[in-house]
Amino acid sequence: MQKIADSQRIRDIEQKWQGNVKQLFYDWHWKENLRHKEIAEKIGIPRPTVTKWFKNLGIYSQARERFTNLNLLNVGLRRGPKAKPKIKKEGVLFANIDFFKKWTREMAYILGYFAADGSMYRNSRGAYFIDFVSTDKELIVNAKRMFGSRHTISESFLTCCPNHKKRYRLQIGSKEMFNDLLKLGLTPRKSKIIKLPAIPKQYFADFVRGNFDGDGCVKFGLHIKKGRRKSNPVFVTQFSSGSKDFLVSLLQKLQEYALIRGGSVYVKQDKKGESYVLLMSIKDSFRFSEFIYRDAEENVFLRRKYNIFQGAKEYYKKNLGA
Repeated sequence: MQKIADSQRIRDIEQKWQGNVKQLFYDWHWKENLRHKEIAEKIGIPRPTVTKWFKNLGIYSQARERFTNLNLLNVGLRRGPKAKPKIKKEGVLFANIDFFKKWTREMAYILGYFAADGSMYRNSRGAYFIDFVSTDKELIVNAKRMFGSRHTISESFLTCCPNHKKRYRLQIGSKEMFNDLLKLGLTPRKSKIIKLPAIPKQYFADFVRGNFDGDGCVKFGLHIKKGRRKSNPVFVTQFSSGSKDFLVSLLQKLQEYALIRGGSVYVKQDKKGESYVLLMSIKDSFRFSEFIYRDAEENVFLRRKYNIFQGAKEYYKKNLGA
């Protein structure tokens, strides 16, 4: 077998490049960062032959990863064209993530609704979400519209209920909105510990209306007591919450802003002892409805509850002159 030093091609390379082939290969590879393929192109021989000569001459080759990094850094003799500057693309927003940053009437309404029926959480992968769930589709549709959301409203059934009510859900992933809610005083797992946020007076009615649409209840109808023939009207308005502190603070503000009477409105524990209710008398219920609906904009309240108040008002006005 012919020795590499006796190869005519080796002698031709050394004569052309005026140097020892081992030193030439070493300098090209380690100082000029040429790969075996590039050296082969430079001297006009096949790449496998260059690799074989590196091995026979005892020249240590650089790792492939080094050349990959060098190419990414665009260094060495073989420079390609500079990469074009990347154009920053605006992310697709599926909701107004600044919604809770500034007080507006819609923001106050949704904040009140969130205090009642909303939740916020961080999942196992570190993503942040706010969530609205209700059996009233109108509430979820209105919330989606106010958020400027393009999220899908999901549907499921509450199998625990005798009539299997359909439940609607709006979920928005946003760390920004999550943190804004924290600044306003809302927290994850808030049902038992929630406190009434500091709400500007001009937006308090909107906040209360949103909270009432979520956790409030109004009932009106005619009821015949046992042993009697004549029916009597029954008109009940109440809030429910797992936090007594929230309802007590709410009552104090209602007394201040809506002229609610302290003696006829009170907070008590429910029959199961699991939560608390704020109950109102008939006259205070009318004062309450006047307060929350007086300047309410269209589609910023749950029409089902509004209609019950209107029905009660018409009945009492017609039959009792109230």
